[in-house]
Amino acid sequence: MTKGRDGTAPLARTIKLTTREIADYRSGQKRFPTLVVVSGAEPDLGVHVRCDRPVCIGRDPQVELPIGDLGASRRHAIVEQDPAGQYVIRDLDSTNGTRINGARLAETPNILAEGDKIFIGGTVIKFTLTDELEASFHEKLESMVGRDELTGTLTRRKFDAALAQAIEGARQAGSAVAVLMMDMDGLKALNDAFGHHCGSHAISVVGKLIADRFGAGAQACRFGGDEFIAFMVGTDRGEALVLAEDLRKHIEAAHIELDGVRLKPTLSIGVATFPDDGADADAVAKAADAALYRAKAAGRNRVSA
Repeated sequence: MTKGRDGTAPLARTIKLTTREIADYRSGQKRFPTLVVVSGAEPDLGVHVRCDRPVCIGRDPQVELPIGDLGASRRHAIVEQDPAGQYVIRDLDSTNGTRINGARLAETPNILAEGDKIFIGGTVIKFTLTDELEASFHEKLESMVGRDELTGTLTRRKFDAALAQAIEGARQAGSAVAVLMMDMDGLKALNDAFGHHCGSHAISVVGKLIADRFGAGAQACRFGGDEFIAFMVGTDRGEALVLAEDLRKHIEAAHIELDGVRLKPTLSIGVATFPDDGADADAVAKAADAALYRAKAAGRNRVSA
């Protein structure tokens, strides 16, 4: 359930499957092996990966199934097919080891059966067989729960959990996390001149441009209305300011149009970093928000720290 625009009345949201998806299911679609995160850190819950290739699990954002669990190694374990066509899991010399259904994984690969549960740190990943209909359902459910409908960025709840997790990881690793607080300039004037549908379109496009601008180890969120927030792991203040300025120019130069109307939103950005500007996620986000106000007070469409 999600709340209405006034923040009070709950709105029911229905997962809709296409006629093709239902027809495929009825025709007896083949089931395929899938890994699904069923327990662990909130940002990881519900994440699922099809095992149509070797799937590495770990904290490295570049692996096929990245998890934020601090008890996991960067490349912790791998699930793949053996020459006999069976699916097996191997521990990749992880620090804390891997357990299958509670038993510690031996050095030799372990054959996986449907329903087996893989324990990595505090995360539990289920090995299961799914058909196309189930896969489509899980994808749509994950999107509804974890993604903002208008922009495709993370929901606030997912983002807050991911940021807290990233900062705790940076604390242990002795690294930095940069937080960018962003606000679209002149949205009210745009709404007044062209209508709220144009304003919503501008928010949608800008949100997608923000999300697409950051790579692995970064996440973006629609903070509320026309405000956005993002974090980048392993990024210090100097690097964050360069990236923020690059993003500001990118939004300023973007061609955004609806119904023949050229929309020209700009972005004010505030930058803060862990550990320099705060000891936890809340403190760093507040520091970035204060920097955003300085950017807007200085004339908007600029970056401030």
